[in-house]
Amino acid sequence: MGEVIELLARERTYSGRDVAGLLGIGASTLRKWSMLLEQHGYWFLRDSQNRREYRQADITCLQRFYSLTKDQLIPQDEAARMVATQSSPEPARKETAVAVAFPPAPVSSHLALNHTVVLEELDEKLHALASHVQQQDAAYLALLARVEKQEAYITNNLKERDRRLTKAMNDIMDAKIELAKIKDASRKTSFWQKLIRLY
Repeated sequence: MGEVIELLARERTYSGRDVAGLLGIGASTLRKWSMLLEQHGYWFLRDSQNRREYRQADITCLQRFYSLTKDQLIPQDEAARMVATQSSPEPARKETAVAVAFPPAPVSSHLALNHTVVLEELDEKLHALASHVQQQDAAYLALLARVEKQEAYITNNLKERDRRLTKAMNDIMDAKIELAKIKDASRKTSFWQKLIRLY
């Protein structure tokens, strides 16, 4: 376990903002992609405030996800499954996440803890934490879908309002033109009637 922590300490990580800028996408899009990958078993490191930290391997996976969805037009859910399946195996990532999320408790000199028991306890805690994170992510995705649906509804209503306003303006202009024609014709008729009366 100590070797895993030491390895992680040497490996550089990037913030979500850095990775979003590198990929040329928004932070919310990066969160959505990360949650999709996690739903299919992919593991990201988390900092002390439970924010994702991205390693070079994670960036490579996200670039592959981007390529599958944008270049090959594969649906996002299917692309996430493909990337998560073909990436490094879950047990290794799980062990990494355990090392970061739950550092080993100090062992007093007079008490020897069974290494297997400690690992099992950490594994249970990790599964509970992962389950909680997945529930939060699912709720976030549902909320995001609702917001996108409401935005589409508002956009459609605004377009329809603009169409109606444009039609109303065109109708008003047409009515003004017709009114001007009627007035002009009335003026001409009146002129000829006056002229005939003079003779």
